[in-house]
Amino acid sequence: MDKIIFIIIALCSTCVTQAEEVVIPPALLKQVESGDAESAFFIATAFAEGRMGVTADLEQAKQWFLKSAEMGYVHGMYEIGKMLYKEDAFVKAKSWFEKAAEQGHGESYYYLSVYPLYGLDGEPFDCHKAYALLKEAQLRDVKAAYNDHAWMLSTLPDKKCRNGQKAWRIFADLQSLYSDLEPIPWAYLDTKAAVFAEISAFNEAIEVQSWIVEDFCDIDFDADENKFKQSLLELSNESNETVDGLCYGAVRRLQSYVQRKPWREEPEL
Repeated sequence: MDKIIFIIIALCSTCVTQAEEVVIPPALLKQVESGDAESAFFIATAFAEGRMGVTADLEQAKQWFLKSAEMGYVHGMYEIGKMLYKEDAFVKAKSWFEKAAEQGHGESYYYLSVYPLYGLDGEPFDCHKAYALLKEAQLRDVKAAYNDHAWMLSTLPDKKCRNGQKAWRIFADLQSLYSDLEPIPWAYLDTKAAVFAEISAFNEAIEVQSWIVEDFCDIDFDADENKFKQSLLELSNESNETVDGLCYGAVRRLQSYVQRKPWREEPEL
């Protein structure tokens, strides 16, 4: 704790005006030179978020995240991997995710699961390889990994990749990670509806998906079944993927569940 306080004080004590060039405190640089990878990560974060008097500069952040990663700091490996991933430098990003995963970094396992799902870095589609990586992320309480795993098990067109009962167990585990004071995100409830549909619990799927459509499309459905179906029909004619993709997708899934059909979707980035 004393070290962190010292770093913050050192950085703030040399804060400069916006018109001046940003100067990293010499004491902080000395710590990096002595092999302190965490200090390099601290500098990277300051540049990435524009904190502590440092003007945001993603290119500088990238260089410092890379330095901390090269010095063996797992969080630096993950952050430089994310930056490279966003630049579509998938091969380099994967290398850093793999290094971080070797040290048990959960979010890195999550990113690695994307490669066999979407054919990145020349990998062939392999849902079961992706599921194994998602499971590693789940063991480290990465909530998005639970959600994506349950979604894929419920919606992938390839029957060998689907397992509704397993999807339901995974989603139940995801729900247990949320307290009463922390609501589950709407996107995760979308997955819950898809899981219900995959196990043929269509009434439950319709109920959950209706909440999502009401939120995404700013509409209130009538409790009367005929009026509900009429409103859904009108909404489906009005919704447009290019105007409001969230509403459009939610409506299409709700229509599928009303027709007693589970949702099928190829994985897309």
